[in-house]
Amino acid sequence: MGEFLRKYWFVSVLAVLFIGVLIYYVVDMNKDNVNTLHQADGTDVVISTTAGNVTSTELMDNSTVAEPGILFSLYRNAVTDQTIETTSEIEEQAKTMQKNLESNIKADATGKTKASIMSQLAGMGFSGDNAIAEYSKVAAKIQVLDGNFIREHIDLLSSYVPEGARTISILTMNVEDAANLSDDEKAKQEEIQNALDDGQSFGEVAAEYSDDTDTKDKNGFYGYIDSSNTALDSAVLEKALALNAGDTSEWITVESSSPVLYMVHVEETDADKILESDDDTAVTSLVNTIISKVNGLEAFIIQNAGQKLNVTFANDEIKTQIDDYINQQTSQLDPSILALNTSEDKEEDKTSSESAADSSESAASASSQSDQTSSTASSQEGE
Repeated sequence: MGEFLRKYWFVSVLAVLFIGVLIYYVVDMNKDNVNTLHQADGTDVVISTTAGNVTSTELMDNSTVAEPGILFSLYRNAVTDQTIETTSEIEEQAKTMQKNLESNIKADATGKTKASIMSQLAGMGFSGDNAIAEYSKVAAKIQVLDGNFIREHIDLLSSYVPEGARTISILTMNVEDAANLSDDEKAKQEEIQNALDDGQSFGEVAAEYSDDTDTKDKNGFYGYIDSSNTALDSAVLEKALALNAGDTSEWITVESSSPVLYMVHVEETDADKILESDDDTAVTSLVNTIISKVNGLEAFIIQNAGQKLNVTFANDEIKTQIDDYINQQTSQLDPSILALNTSEDKEEDKTSSESAADSSESAASASSQSDQTSSTASSQEGE
């Protein structure tokens, strides 16, 4: 029974969620945005006519609050929360997201940032005192859900992998004048090259010699890049994109107020292997890039996950609105991707049919055994 409830409690919760949370969201998030005329019996009056008053509560009660986008957001949140188990890694990532959002809010004394963030969160189905925390948890889970799907189906999505997608490491050396290195700077360059020539890994050498404080403690690992990267200097990016996996560049000069010499090492160029990487940031970067390039993919992933849950809705109208919204969002997806849900539906139907057949056979067998027992009993009584 415990396993059954864990697996299927989503069914009843979702029905309540749509009725309760949607109404709470619309009333709570709009009560301060309505141009009220005055109050009657402690309730804001939105419209006043000779026939009487229309209060904000009455307006909300008689409005179609189930906007498709909001419905889908609530559906997405519930499906994600049920599909992805909350792990310590997810909790840690969610705390980081929450901390960043709250820091942005605190940094703005005007309150505009908070109003903007809370408004956006409300549009995604999160409201109340725990909106930021709940959003952060679901957002962390969505990243896992998206990553799992893309890893499993990267063969169908390979054409959407950005040009030049790869992970790199860097080693930097700060110099006074890139055109005229001092003896000490030349000596350091020689030490670095000798270490590489002697077979030390690029990561080991970067950890010992690099002047880049952001990557030195990570064995020089910079992370994911592709041809659209704007954070790296253009000369460094150009060289990084020209190398094959395992290759290391010569020194690259980046002229600025403080000249820097770079070495770039390409770790991986295979999207499959990047997605299997231990570096969560690199994986998330590639996943998010693919998601952003494929219109409707995230909605499809939610639909795909939802099919694995026995979802019921408060009423048919809600289901229709969500289905229509998803179909609209996914209308431009490649047919080979859309076929995934169809094939999984067929597999589920096949499993259900086999299960039903097994049940029928068991029932028939039991009935046959019962008949044989009855027949034997009758025969013995006759004797």
